[in-house]
Formats: sequence, structure tokens, C-alpha cells
Amino acid sequence: MENKEDQKYIYSLVSARIKAFRKYRGITQEQLADITTFSKGFIGNIESVKTEQTFSLAVLYTFARALNIPMELFVKEDITEDLEKLNIKIDI
Repeated sequence: MENKEDQKYIYSLVSARIKAFRKYRGITQEQLADITTFSKGFIGNIESVKTEQTFSLAVLYTFARALNIPMELFVKEDITEDLEKLNIKIDI
């Protein structure tokens, strides 16, 4: 179990959700890079469990808008009910 007091926890949670929502939308990293103007490498680093890529709230906002997902779903711990209401089926 991860230590929720460690800032790495929130980056890990958000990174996994960025990847899950990107895949849900059927968008590749390259396509997301084109939409957001971030580099594919930057997105890859964010999504990778092997790297610890930090990013700003503005970057998260950009991803949320590009993926058309409410921003709070990237940071809220339990989003099961939210996903059901939005009829989004992803593995989190």
C-alpha cells in the first residue's frame, strides 16, 4: 500500500488515470501530444510507472480538457460512483 502522505502517491494516482482516460478515449500518446502541444516523451514519462515525472495543475487541466473528463476525477480517491454516473468503464 502506498503512503498517502507522500507526494509521490498523488502523482502515481493521477498518472494512472491520465493513461486510463486516454485509452478510454481511444487516443494514443502521440495524438494526445498533438491535442495538448506537450511532447509525446513528456506524456510517456507521466504515464510510466518507471519515471517520476512531476507536472503542474495547469498541465492536469489541459489533460482534463483534452480528454473531456472532469478534472476532479483525476485526483479524487474513489471515483467508482462518478464513473457509473458518466457511464465510463475503465480499470482503475
